[in-house]
Amino acid sequence: MLVNVAHSAQIYKESSKVVYKKFSGSAKQEIMQLAFNQACSKAVSRHAESLDKSQYANYKKVKTKIENNLEEYVICTIIDDDNDKKSKTYTVAVKAEILVNAFTDVINQSSSISDAETNEKTEIVFASLARQVENAQAVSEKSTTSSESSNSETTSEIAASDGVETIISGTTEKSSSATTGGDVQDSVSDVIVYSYSVDGNENFGGAMLTEFNYANYDIIDIHDLWNDDISELYEIMEEEFASKGAPSKKTISKINKILKMEEEIGIFMYATIDIGQKEIDQSTGNIVTQASINTRIIDLTGKRPKNIAAVANQVIAGIGTTQDSSRKNAIQSSAEKSAQILIGELNKRGTR
Repeated sequence: MLVNVAHSAQIYKESSKVVYKKFSGSAKQEIMQLAFNQACSKAVSRHAESLDKSQYANYKKVKTKIENNLEEYVICTIIDDDNDKKSKTYTVAVKAEILVNAFTDVINQSSSISDAETNEKTEIVFASLARQVENAQAVSEKSTTSSESSNSETTSEIAASDGVETIISGTTEKSSSATTGGDVQDSVSDVIVYSYSVDGNENFGGAMLTEFNYANYDIIDIHDLWNDDISELYEIMEEEFASKGAPSKKTISKINKILKMEEEIGIFMYATIDIGQKEIDQSTGNIVTQASINTRIIDLTGKRPKNIAAVANQVIAGIGTTQDSSRKNAIQSSAEKSAQILIGELNKRGTR
């Protein structure tokens, strides 16, 4: 049995005011319950507004079901109430804890994939790439311009240091100019040069696959295709991601062409994550790691491949007491968020 424990609760504070004619006996209980339900429903609506467009579209399909069964999707606790006899109004304030797992489940169940049999499902091929900053070098660029008589000489020097080794390189260019009396001008600018390591990152890819499997989608890891051409193209994806921050359109197009030859495969999906260096939260002392995610879903069922969904440059922060824990939290949160956005898009399109 697959159990999803990835999502945490979301907490909101809401209030509701109800005007009454009578506030006693059974009428009193009805008024109090009405105000309570309205406040809880406001919290649900606020949470729904935080969803992306595709998830919100799927939420609207089950909105009535959620509102009629609030206790299954939200835990509401009264934190304050007031009966104003003069204005004949009853006001209640609640703390509402959205049960995100249950909320996500009911939305996913509204999709056509929820009850599809294996032989009815679209085959989806998935590839993941992770890039992590291994080293950040402080780089100083010094430019010296000297002009004497009719000659001008410009020397550029770059010094890069990672705290262990300093590397200096320089170039000199000469040109003619008017006499300036031998003036010399120096300018220095600092930049940061990053070096990266790239891999498939099983934690990131695995967490995304868990979300898709939990939503009843069957996913094929790109490594399980046993295709030498695809394997070579995946290695090129890694190289391009390492040097340029994204796979090239040319490489993705070649992969699409090969996959499209397999009639059973209907979708190619890939995801990348850039994992930054650690930072310190000054208020708590905890370690923060930021991760930037990019994902794309490509439909291969038509005459030509078509991009149908994407998540671009979404930054998620992971917090922990150690660098390892903050990094893992950033990866996990990034995988969950990007997967849910893409699942919502597939559900909205009726993909099976």
